[in-house]
Amino acid sequence: MIKRPVVVVFIFSFLFVSCSWLGGSNRDERVARVNSNYLYKSDLEGIVSPGTSASDSAVIIRRYIENWVRQQVYLEEAEKNLSEDQTDFQRKVNDYRNSLIIFTYENQFISSNLDTVITPELMTEYYEKHQDEFKLRDNIVQVKFIKLPLDAPEVNRVRRFIRSDDEQDLLALEEYCINNAASYFLDTQSWFVFNDILRDMPVNPQNQESFLRNNRFIERRDDFYWYFLYIIDYRLEGSASPLAFHSDNIKAIILNHRKQNMINELRQQLYKDAASNNSFEIY
Repeated sequence: MIKRPVVVVFIFSFLFVSCSWLGGSNRDERVARVNSNYLYKSDLEGIVSPGTSASDSAVIIRRYIENWVRQQVYLEEAEKNLSEDQTDFQRKVNDYRNSLIIFTYENQFISSNLDTVITPELMTEYYEKHQDEFKLRDNIVQVKFIKLPLDAPEVNRVRRFIRSDDEQDLLALEEYCINNAASYFLDTQSWFVFNDILRDMPVNPQNQESFLRNNRFIERRDDFYWYFLYIIDYRLEGSASPLAFHSDNIKAIILNHRKQNMINELRQQLYKDAASNNSFEIY
C-alpha cells in the first residue's frame, strides 16, 4: 500500500473574496503544507494581475495553491521511488552548464581564428585521396535542356545551336530561350541527377545506362511543348562522382576537419600551459 503524504491547506475564506490580503503584514504566513514543504503567502505575490476582480483573483489563487499541492504530492512520491543518483540533478545541471560554456567559447574561438579559404588545389587533393567516399548513387548528366511552346518560332535554330560547342552559338541560344522558352538550362558545367531531368520531359527509358550510352541528342513533343535535350557528359551509378558534383560537401568536410583540429590543439595547449604554470595538481 502506498503511504500518502500528509496534505494540510491553510486557506481562510476571506482570502478569496479580495486580492488585498496579499498586502498583509505577515508575508510568511503559511498557505499550504505537504509534509515538511510549505507554501507561503509571499510565494503568491505576482500571480494575480493588477485590476483583476476579487472573484477572479480568488479563483486564480485557489487554482495555484491546488496545483502546488498536487505537484508536491507527486514530486514526493517520485523522489521516494528514485535512487539518489537518479535525482542528482545538480550534478547534471553543472555538467550541462560546463559543457555549454566550453561549447560557446570554442565556437567563439573558431569564429575568430578559423581559416575558411579552401583552394581548388586543396579540394582536388582531398577528392583524389577519398574517391571511394564519393561513389554515385544515381546516374548524373551534364546537359543542355530546352522546353518550348509548340508555336515557338525558328525551332530549327534550336536544333542546330543546342548541339554546338561554339560559345557564340551558346549565347545566341540563350538569347532565344530568354525570349521563347517555357524553361531551359544551358549551364554546361553543372551536373544533374538524370531522374530529375527526365521528370521535365516525356521520356522514360527502361534502361538508363543503355539510353545514356546510345543517345546524345533527344527531341520529343507532346500536346503542348517541344523538348530538346543534349547530353554533354554522363556518369553512371556506382562510378566515381565528379569533383564538381560534391564541391560544397568537400568544402564542408575540410572546414569541419580544420575545426576539430583547432579545438584539439586549443585544448592540448591550454592543458600544457596549466601544467607548466602549476595551475593544477592530481592527488
